[in-house]
Amino acid sequence: MATQVAAAPAATNSSAFDTQHQDMIHDAQMDYYGKRLATCSSDRTIRIFDVSDNKQTLVDTLRNHDGPVWEVAWAHPRFGTILASCSYDGRVLVWKETDGVWSIIKEHKAHSSSGNPA
Repeated sequence: MATQVAAAPAATNSSAFDTQHQDMIHDAQMDYYGKRLATCSSDRTIRIFDVSDNKQTLVDTLRNHDGPVWEVAWAHPRFGTILASCSYDGRVLVWKETDGVWSIIKEHKAHSSSGNPA
């Protein structure tokens, strides 16, 4: 069964939708403009959605963590479309979208245990 999350595209609107995660969702963050939603889960994935007109469209599923993903955070748009993620695997990954393709641009793995959110 896929897990659902309530998205809030506007301060007064909210809606539930199927995130397609296969386990518990730990975090959901809108980008600076409120047009993209990133979710992360114990299923070791990050899912990116376009959010507009009360519709959510899955854009991509990011897979590179070896444990549950605890938290995601968008960078300010002046740096580009950048997302950071931290996981139980002890790594912090920085992802960048270029021409619709997400790739890891930085990996921090100095932690010897879970990269827990602050």
